[in-house]
Formats: sequence, structure tokens, C-alpha cells
Amino acid sequence: MSASTPRDQHSPVRPTPDRVTTLAPPDVPAAARVLADALAHDPGYTYLFPSAARRPRELHALYRMTLADAVQHGRVFATRQDDGTVTGVVAVYPPGAYPMGVGRWCRQAWRLVHLAWNAREHSRALARFGDLTSQGVPGDAWYVEAAGVRPDLQRQGRGKALFEAVHQAVGGDGAYLETTKPENVGYYRALGYAPVRDRVALGAQDGPWIVPMQRVTHPNG
Repeated sequence: MSASTPRDQHSPVRPTPDRVTTLAPPDVPAAARVLADALAHDPGYTYLFPSAARRPRELHALYRMTLADAVQHGRVFATRQDDGTVTGVVAVYPPGAYPMGVGRWCRQAWRLVHLAWNAREHSRALARFGDLTSQGVPGDAWYVEAAGVRPDLQRQGRGKALFEAVHQAVGGDGAYLETTKPENVGYYRALGYAPVRDRVALGAQDGPWIVPMQRVTHPNG
């Protein structure tokens, strides 16, 4: 509906985004499920996890590991409904906290074994993806490691609310992220991000492509 068109009095009111909270460790499995569902059709993950039947399980294992680390060493924000149900998630690491060091990898050992078993046929591609990601993160920026909203609740303002929480936490520092979904580039541009390097081929030269983007802020505005 355009801005010049009055809303019909009987038309449904757009729902208000859920409240934004900090994610607690007991909520990690539910939050990982939200991310797995939200990102199941992302071009990068359809390449890395080619089995559509197994992809939800593989992504859930990946994000349980990611979020378990992020709640301890970064910041994880979630949108919640009134009953506490997690509907959206964004995980960010402060400068210097990503990638994980040896000690943190060791603490995730059992999750790594679980993930490696689920994704055994394409573990080499996953390793390449991890290398490409860790090499590109600026040392002086916060890293948005994961972001997603439950598919049936997207385009209602939850993603924007989550990134507002991230940008408030970042303060005067910059924030960096990567996307392999072309239509997300415009979305992140609207949030203040811009491509900072040439895109990188995750697989063959015809893609999918990793697009690195950064939002630079300054202490005085």
C-alpha cells in the first residue's frame, strides 16, 4: 500500500515487532532452529548442504554450536513473543573475538563431532567457507555472524529491530557482515551497510557469491 493510500478501517493492522531481548544459554536450541529455518534456502547453504532433506538438521547443528559460543563471547539478541517464543535472532562478536581460538574450539568439541557427522560429505566445502569468512573480518569491527527471522514472520520489522539493537551495542565501532543472498544486499544497504570488497566465489566461478559489507559509524555521529 502506498503512502498516499488511506488504510481501510477494516484492513488488518500490521503487527508490532516482538520485544528484543538478550538470548540466554537455555534458549540456544530454539534460537538455532529459528536460524536453521530462516536460512534453509540461502544460496550459500544450499551449496554447502545440498541435501534438502538433511539441511534443516545440519543447519540446526551448526547454529547450536555458533550460538553456544556467541552467548559467552559475543552478544546475541532475539525477538520474542509474549509467551517467550523466539522469533528472530542476530549474533555478533566484538572486535578480536572472531574467529574462535583453540580453547573455544576445544570446548565445542562434541558439537563439532556432531556437525562433522551430519555434514560429512561436504566438510571440505564448509572448511573453505570458514577460512574465507575468518580471513575477511576486519580486526576493528564487530562481526555479525548470523541473523534470521522465522520465515512466517519476516517482513514485519523484526529484522530491523534486531539490527537496531546491534548498532546500539556497536556504538562508535563499525559492523561487518557477509551475505550470499543477492536480494539481501539491498536490505543491508538500507540499514547503512555497503560492499567493501569484491565478492568472492564460494564454489565455482558462477557462484554462489559471498558479498562482504560493512557499516561504518563514528563516535560523534
